[in-house]
Amino acid sequence: MSAARKELQEALCCYTADTLIYIDTVREFCDRNQKWMLGRETELEMMRDIKDRADNIDLSIGHVRQSKNKGKAFWEYMKSKATQVTADSRRAELETELAAVLKDTLRGLEKLNCFLDAVENLAVTSLHVFMEQNQVLHLPEGISPEHVHVVISAARIICPHLLEFKRDASVFFLPKLQNVEVLAYQLDKYIKTTQKICEKLEKR
Repeated sequence: MSAARKELQEALCCYTADTLIYIDTVREFCDRNQKWMLGRETELEMMRDIKDRADNIDLSIGHVRQSKNKGKAFWEYMKSKATQVTADSRRAELETELAAVLKDTLRGLEKLNCFLDAVENLAVTSLHVFMEQNQVLHLPEGISPEHVHVVISAARIICPHLLEFKRDASVFFLPKLQNVEVLAYQLDKYIKTTQKICEKLEKR
């Protein structure tokens, strides 16, 4: 075997191995998707609960006017008119609680990033390398070129969805109480888009 041919074969082996690792990463995440979703949905509910409690710290008289249960609303309004020190203390407690929730969220998004990177890499993987006619191609038992083609094609269709995740989560998901509604909205969007991506991959 010539040196050039040997070099080409080694490059092909590395390319094939990388592609199979990406496929495996995608498959593993999709298999555990329900557990991942449950974790993020729990965090989303906790963020919404924190927002509700933050909104109740400093209620206006309009809260009483708009409420159907005036007695309960008036009691909530009076309760919110605690000293500013108490209000600030409650906000600080909620911000600490939010920081703990976001710590789990960021951990979950790190796992998601590995999956998204694998999808992105598959989307730019050459289909021509994985052809039945390629004499140099050696795939493990149980994996056919057709299977690889299907996954690459699905990744290409899904690729535009990846743009929704092109932000630095560690910079965006900061524990600032005034931003909790935006954080919850963004996490909800991530959950829905991830579900959509996994569903499209699982159909293939």
